[in-house]
Amino acid sequence: MKGLFELAWNEFKLNLRDPLMVFWSLAFPALWMAFSVVIFSQPIPGSGYEGLNYASFLLPGSIGLVILSASFIGAPLTLTNYRENGVLRRLRVTPVKIATLVFSFSISQFAFVVVGILILFAVGKAFLDVQVLGSWVAFSGVTVLGMVAFFAIGSAVGSIARSFRSANIIIWSMYMPMIMLSEFFLPIAILPAWLQPIARALPLTPVNTLLRDIVYGVPLHDLWRLGILGGWTVVASIITVRFFRWE
Repeated sequence: MKGLFELAWNEFKLNLRDPLMVFWSLAFPALWMAFSVVIFSQPIPGSGYEGLNYASFLLPGSIGLVILSASFIGAPLTLTNYRENGVLRRLRVTPVKIATLVFSFSISQFAFVVVGILILFAVGKAFLDVQVLGSWVAFSGVTVLGMVAFFAIGSAVGSIARSFRSANIIIWSMYMPMIMLSEFFLPIAILPAWLQPIARALPLTPVNTLLRDIVYGVPLHDLWRLGILGGWTVVASIITVRFFRWE
């Protein structure tokens, strides 16, 4: 257990030294939220959300962006980089197990995401008057479930990618569709009918939609969305266990 937390702490410190990780996971979501508020003053028509300012509407998507960026830049690139540089091969001869390695990455990313969310709320409360009308317990629970799902997906990508370059390709081929289709900018209802089921099945969509319902105080009737997160978590975990390679 001590080794697990020591490894997690070292990974967290390395993340803080990584300009790419710091920008995309900590700085960019807050900048994106503030910049969007400057350009637009109200949610896009057809979103179905009214009564709060645009910053509050953007808050769930910004949190989703923190989770997405930390998970996709953290474990996948780190694992492939360690594999290419022989770090994993050296770890293999130590008592470190696959589960310990994956959990340490998850703990370090969890802490990183928490820092990113705290920055979002600090900026939102200080300058943008963000509000959360619903339950903070539900808000925290959905956020944690989103973290777990994306940490699992990130570990799966790091397990199947054969190189640092291929990991980048896989990451961005998943990153951009979720940014465009997971209700960051456009409500799913205005997308073409054939595209709506695909958008709803993306793992970031339930995180954004459920968090936005909580922000606006809307009762959580669509708990089936949690099943989407659970499904992605299970499939990604199986992929990690099945395809993880030390070298």
